[in-house]
Amino acid sequence: MEGSIVSRIHLPHVNEMHVPAREIAPRMKRQLREQMDTQTPFHQLLVTLARKKWFLMTMVVSGGVLAALAGLARPALYEATTQVIVDAPSRAGPAGGLVSAQDALDSSIDDHITMLSSQSHLRSVVAALRKTDALNRTTKVDAGTENSAANPAGLEPPKRSGTADLLAKIWPRSTPAEPDAAELKILRKGIRIGQELRSRVISVGFTDHDPARAALIANTFAQVYIGDLARKSQASDRLELESIVAGLPATQNSLAEATDRLERYRLSHGAVDQGAADNAAKEIVELTQQISLSKADLSASESRLQHIQDLRKRGASVASIAEAVGSPVLADLLARQANDTTDEDVTDAIDRQIDQEIASAAAEANIYRSQIAALQKRKDVLDAVVADTAGRLSGLRALEPQVSILTQRYNDLLTRQQDLTRRIASPSPGVRLLSAAWPPTNPTTLSPIFLIPPGMVVFGLIGGIFILVRQRFDSTLRGEAEAEAALKVPCLGLIPQAATTHAKRLQQLVSGQQESRYSRAVTALLVAAAPQRARDCSNIILITSCGEDDGKTELAWSMALAATRLGGRVLFIDLDRTDRRLTGEFVKEFSARKPHNFFGDYISDRCALHDAIAGMSAIGIDFMALAPSEDLLPLLSSVDGSPFKDELHSVYRVVIINGPLGLEGPEARLLTGWGDVVLFAVRWAKTRRSIARGVLDLLAGDTPASVPVASVLTKVNLRKHAGYRFGDSADLLLERA
Repeated sequence: MEGSIVSRIHLPHVNEMHVPAREIAPRMKRQLREQMDTQTPFHQLLVTLARKKWFLMTMVVSGGVLAALAGLARPALYEATTQVIVDAPSRAGPAGGLVSAQDALDSSIDDHITMLSSQSHLRSVVAALRKTDALNRTTKVDAGTENSAANPAGLEPPKRSGTADLLAKIWPRSTPAEPDAAELKILRKGIRIGQELRSRVISVGFTDHDPARAALIANTFAQVYIGDLARKSQASDRLELESIVAGLPATQNSLAEATDRLERYRLSHGAVDQGAADNAAKEIVELTQQISLSKADLSASESRLQHIQDLRKRGASVASIAEAVGSPVLADLLARQANDTTDEDVTDAIDRQIDQEIASAAAEANIYRSQIAALQKRKDVLDAVVADTAGRLSGLRALEPQVSILTQRYNDLLTRQQDLTRRIASPSPGVRLLSAAWPPTNPTTLSPIFLIPPGMVVFGLIGGIFILVRQRFDSTLRGEAEAEAALKVPCLGLIPQAATTHAKRLQQLVSGQQESRYSRAVTALLVAAAPQRARDCSNIILITSCGEDDGKTELAWSMALAATRLGGRVLFIDLDRTDRRLTGEFVKEFSARKPHNFFGDYISDRCALHDAIAGMSAIGIDFMALAPSEDLLPLLSSVDGSPFKDELHSVYRVVIINGPLGLEGPEARLLTGWGDVVLFAVRWAKTRRSIARGVLDLLAGDTPASVPVASVLTKVNLRKHAGYRFGDSADLLLERA
């Protein structure tokens, strides 16, 4: 808007007076305070919960009452328990120890528990209960006391409300293909199956509103399971017995044929002396050892003979040949030859002795060869005997095991047939009924009094969480430090919420009840915004806000009424078109005459200041307003407000401008240059900080650096505000001198 203005119209003023320079309030010069973080998070949590203690107490009491009502409305439930015991394993596992037996027992118990809770067993129980129901109704019909109950066995679905019927139509949980879905659901919901510690006992419990019905269903659940196991075991035994009976004749025929073959073989081959065969085998072993020794001696003799002959052929010395022969006689002859080398008889004797030794070695080798031949001949005879005996024994040994195996198999089949016949006569399912269920006398549901503490705790936690979440997502402003941190401008104070906002009541509250909290707060705000350091110093205070319900007009009239106590003339300029009610009441109650001119006439220099003012002598305030048909935007954008501001300073001690709303348009931005102080009214615990921050940014765009802007929290509930324990000016208002 301002960028489109080509030039500003400067209208001459007749009476231009020098106004002494005013100082900005020291409170407006201070740095922004930081939010109080001295409290620990735990202390802040306690403060938050203490502030909503009545809400928490209401939630806690409501939780206790609702829990008690729910406990009273819930019918008592009774649980009947049937106990069954699993038979111990007949034999140990592969390891043969106690651990394997225990593992086998645990596995068997797990199998039984799984089968007890299976869908097929549940359907069998439903069918058995229906048969019991039909039998009971038949008995009652015969006795003339028929009951119209459709399902006394206890599987009748409970009646549903209209909401439940609607949900069932939207989300059906059973289809026509499952007619037993409701009964199965009730049965599965009420049944409890578990092992008793580490024992072989399995407990089957059912919970229902009727004790007799709970006992009936628990007993039926166990009996149907035991009966099904017995029937399955009996059917399996029958099939096995039929296969055994069918296979017995074939086994008997095979045994007879094998026995006949064995007898015929014995008659045809005669008796076999097993002892003679064993002796022959032993002799063969001994002959083998002797032959091996003789061959070793023969080899040594032949090697010695060959060595001597080789030495003679090569012409070796007599000493070398004598050493190879190893004869003592030859050694003596060599010694004699060494003493007398000329004796030819000794030489001939040596040659003859060597020939004799060679002949002796050859004869020894021939003896070894003859011995080996004789032993080998004996061994061949024994090998033939052993081979013949083994041939006759092989056929016998092949027939005897067949007869033995067939005999053992036939005896086992006969024993199994007898055992199966006995088991079919008295089937054993492997599970026995240990203790039948009786109608219980004590309900399993807790007394309603025990539900009250949990209900109170749960609702208390819900209430606390709701308070913390609401506190966390609350984006409104409540404390002075919080407002300064969010808006980045000083917060000059808090204005309590007045009981009524009528003109007479507001005038009496500010001027007549000067010791009231409201009057003290407004006066303190006025002094903080416009301190009076000199008698000739005047102040123009512009008051604006975000929306209509922020208490801006109420604050402006209150400050104007409080300014009359400072002495001097007070002017109230109303430029807000949205809130005419309170201003209209002041004009109606305290104005002696209506002005002929308005604010637009004054700043357009169409009239003097006194012609645009209406006096309110009863309260000591002069009043100036904007004409209903005038547009404030072109008025403010076309004139320079400095001359008018100087004239107002010269005439009035305090000028209160009730400015337009910040959300309505740029008029508030153009008007900020008219005031010495800009007060931004923020509704306590209602105005969102993002909206207030956005409006302040718009106002700051056209605010001179010398014009301070401050915020004011309006319509503060002092009692609720004290619960936050911010430690700001609201605590001073609550204290009494």
